Amino acid sequence: MVAAWLFVTALLDMAAARLLDPPMLNVQLQEYLSLYERPTHDGKGRIPLHVSEYYGKISLGNPPQDFDVVFDTGSGNIVLPTLKCSDEACTEHHRFSSTASSSSRQLALEDGTLLQPGQDRDTTTITYGTGKLTGEYIKETLSLGKELPSSDKDTMCLKQGLGHQPNTPSTSRCLDVDFLGVTQESRFPFTELPFDGIFGLGLTGLSAGPSFNFVGRLVSANGSPIKPVFAFFLRRMDAEEDSEITFGGYRTDRLQGEVTWMPVPKDEADEKGYWLVTMRDIYVRGKPLHICDDFRENPRCQVAMDTGTALMMGPRHSVGELLNALGGCTAPIPSITFVFDKVGGGTVDITLDAEDFAEVKGDDCAFAFQPVDLPPHLGPMWVFGQTALRKYYTIYDASTWQVGIGLARHATTKRQSSEQASELGSTPEKQPEVCEDDNKDMVWNHLPGCKSFASMGYCPRFAPLAKKYCRLSCDLCSVDGEVSTKSQILQEDVTGNSEAAVQVKGGGMSVSRARRGSLRVRSLNSQET
Repeated sequence: MVAAWLFVTALLDMAAARLLDPPMLNVQLQEYLSLYERPTHDGKGRIPLHVSEYYGKISLGNPPQDFDVVFDTGSGNIVLPTLKCSDEACTEHHRFSSTASSSSRQLALEDGTLLQPGQDRDTTTITYGTGKLTGEYIKETLSLGKELPSSDKDTMCLKQGLGHQPNTPSTSRCLDVDFLGVTQESRFPFTELPFDGIFGLGLTGLSAGPSFNFVGRLVSANGSPIKPVFAFFLRRMDAEEDSEITFGGYRTDRLQGEVTWMPVPKDEADEKGYWLVTMRDIYVRGKPLHICDDFRENPRCQVAMDTGTALMMGPRHSVGELLNALGGCTAPIPSITFVFDKVGGGTVDITLDAEDFAEVKGDDCAFAFQPVDLPPHLGPMWVFGQTALRKYYTIYDASTWQVGIGLARHATTKRQSSEQASELGSTPEKQPEVCEDDNKDMVWNHLPGCKSFASMGYCPRFAPLAKKYCRLSCDLCSVDGEVSTKSQILQEDVTGNSEAAVQVKGGGMSVSRARRGSLRVRSLNSQET
């Protein structure tokens, strides 16, 4: 009898521990995959460049309202369209209804102050290169993902504590979040994107305010319903598998081996808003490039791990040195090894082979590296995008301020070409080429058109829009039988005295002679207008 009682007690203790233990939640990601035909190095042909956006489903409100969002470590806010927005870019997507949710609360200020009857409220306007949006502040209950290891459980609610829902028990796994509810949105570039909004997983420096930062809310919440850890697995382009983001931990079955942890400088990273790690140098053919050398005794380069950026970016001079070391397109193209600091001392190598960063066609090629000039407060920072993050499984731990990395375990089965063709859409019947821009449909109010669009680096990022509206500015048509090459970034362009292809000024990314904005869809400070 005593033994039976002890056995039952042990089972109950295990069940209670399971209920109290923060879960891991999994969100399967879809891909918005585009092909952008980029001019080759010699200008005599074109090479298809794959550009991807990874987005998944979240729910807000009670009852839940579903939205598709891009999960982005390079953005700091949650941004969603609302029913107050009647612009085409909003009506083409799911819009949030505050009146349909019993848990919705309107905010007057970015500090989370509740809106009182008759009170004026602040708004935020964010400029994205050639597009912009304006939104109000809203507090709402967030749900996302399915609990692991069981994938059959319903979407988990992430609200901690009693909160505002009278029927929510204190053990409920829910979280209140502040987000930007869009009331005005430019037609470009948002109309033709398949996802509704952005789920920022960057740090406080990229958010409208501390309460708008999802990572910060997880860290500061007492008894948080999930651990402030998340991990990205991005599908290899030719593999029969799905991309995913895991909240509350990471999946060891997504790794080929062990995780190596890299330290994140907490205060600096939080101020700048990026998940920063430190790089010692870059090696090509076993030789150091001394990329990070400066006046310091132990020089380092800062690297932002950015899941929302397709390419690898770095300071203009450093990218030029790297391209020089690669030596052009002559086979075999060498591998590149990036040497990072790891927790506890020592280093960890991140190695990219030619198949990871080079698009090759015959004797010509194009590399997935782009120069970018950053403002002084960010410094000469590198940005590691999907080029590296497909090969490596990455873990972002805000409880210990570390980034974990390990070789991703990809499926060995290749995705069939017919399925890939279905993802990319059928090839339309070829029409006579008209080499011109459609600025009329590009411009919303006083915003610039195709020239600024191309200058901001949007041509490869939003390839379908580039092909539809900005064929001339994006070099997507031929002139007198020859391919235009003015937009490609040649090696001499980034090593000489010419301006970098992309510059960043103020609080957002822009190009010289273009308005302040963003290289890609990214949340800016609330002061940005």
